[in-house]
Amino acid sequence: MANDANTETDRDDDTGGEHGWTRRLARHRTGLALLSFAESTVVPIPLETIVVPLMVGHHRRSITIATAIWLGCLVGASLFYFVGLWLADPVVIPALEWLGLKDNFDQMTSDLDSGSLFWTVFLVSFSPAPMQLATLGTGVVGGNFLTFFAAIALSRGLRYYGLAVLARLFGPKIAELGVPTGKLVIGLVIVLLVGWGIMQFI
Repeated sequence: MANDANTETDRDDDTGGEHGWTRRLARHRTGLALLSFAESTVVPIPLETIVVPLMVGHHRRSITIATAIWLGCLVGASLFYFVGLWLADPVVIPALEWLGLKDNFDQMTSDLDSGSLFWTVFLVSFSPAPMQLATLGTGVVGGNFLTFFAAIALSRGLRYYGLAVLARLFGPKIAELGVPTGKLVIGLVIVLLVGWGIMQFI
């Protein structure tokens, strides 16, 4: 009976066996954490373009997915805090000038240095906007690390676990449509990427 239950779970989670790669990715906690680490450091594209369709397609694993990407984000954000703290002049400022982001960064550091560090980091981290300027900026201004870490942990926790709960609620209904998980993931990724691209030009 236990084997039958496990088989049923796998079937529910992966409609369409030809797309088993999505099941492997949903189970690969280290890989998901690394994707989140990359998104919180050097990759500007929101991680949701991958994990939202993955959570929907594998709603039984949505909490596990949320936990993996939350931990990866915390590690990446902490790394960039210390990069900003220790390597501002030799690395961070020249890189931002080269990328044409120095003015945006100056505005961010002004907000962070105005006494609203927690809420500035929280709002940037909770929104779809890339948070690298906030993580680097907090380090550059020497903001309190525990305050910074709490803001990141809370905002990304609400964001990722909120998505996981929504996936648990609506994933079964979407699964009833009988769309293979692989096609569902690819289709939603394309839609989310197009939407994100449009937002960059508005």
